[in-house]
Amino acid sequence: MGEIEHSVAQDRFDPARFDRAGTAWLEEHLGKDTLLMQGPMGSELIGQVGSAQVPPAFWNVADPHEVERIHWMYRTVGADIMLTNTFQASGPALERDEVRAGMERVNRAAVACALHAGAPCTLGSMGPCGISWLADDTPEYRAVIAAYREQAYALLDAGCHGIVLETFTALRELEAALGAVQSVADGMPVLVSYAIDDEGNLLGDGLNIEAACMFAESHGARAVGVNCCSLEAATAAVPRMVRAVSVPVMVRPNAGDPQVDDEGQLHWYELPDDFAAACERWCADGALIVGGCCGTGPRTTCALSGCLEARARR
Repeated sequence: MGEIEHSVAQDRFDPARFDRAGTAWLEEHLGKDTLLMQGPMGSELIGQVGSAQVPPAFWNVADPHEVERIHWMYRTVGADIMLTNTFQASGPALERDEVRAGMERVNRAAVACALHAGAPCTLGSMGPCGISWLADDTPEYRAVIAAYREQAYALLDAGCHGIVLETFTALRELEAALGAVQSVADGMPVLVSYAIDDEGNLLGDGLNIEAACMFAESHGARAVGVNCCSLEAATAAVPRMVRAVSVPVMVRPNAGDPQVDDEGQLHWYELPDDFAAACERWCADGALIVGGCCGTGPRTTCALSGCLEARARR
């Protein structure tokens, strides 16, 4: 597995370089105010004409101005938290997608794009790295740990104020990712978000969302939640998560499956009014970070922002 197996030496990690000012803003507001996280990057990019087969992470180095533009749109409509375009930008994921620019360059470019939006907080997005492993202390397992550690450090060293481990579907994979990220985070916040089915169970191992969130909280997650699930599943999950844990709860459903036209172009159908109505319920049930996932876009983020503003005026 070559480079993927190689782990950066511990003495290369220098947490003194991390931007703790932005982290302080997050810690000050998290748990007190309902925060709006920006919408997705991936579906915005692959939904562009002729881009369905282009890995979203490639845009960070191929067209950073477009990545910046999307972040800026989310910030303009009211997002408090930027989320980097790095969901599939670990070393193994980039190798799989044949992105040759290198993990560190791709992730640092993504952070720079997100920071340019000027939001008070920017979090680094990390998804499952894509390596299958069956047992600890094997070459595959060591490659997994190295991939998570190296991506997390690249994101934090470039200026992220924390990490979001998102769209995880099984505790086994989450445990490896969470431990690896925390080993270099040096107290920077790590948030955890799961993908669930309509019954509120993890898509991979079938564990119920309460147990999954309790596991993440007990292992140091600063907030827990769900993303990339249906609007109905997310709405039903919020009160269950709030009852199960004491840390803040996040909710970011998607806009459903995309449609493919005759030219192979992907199209999602946003329902901003439905998301705004759901946001009222999420807030009433105790969610403290809200947003949209795949297919939602700036229009939905704007609708969520309007909902939060209206609640603040009451």
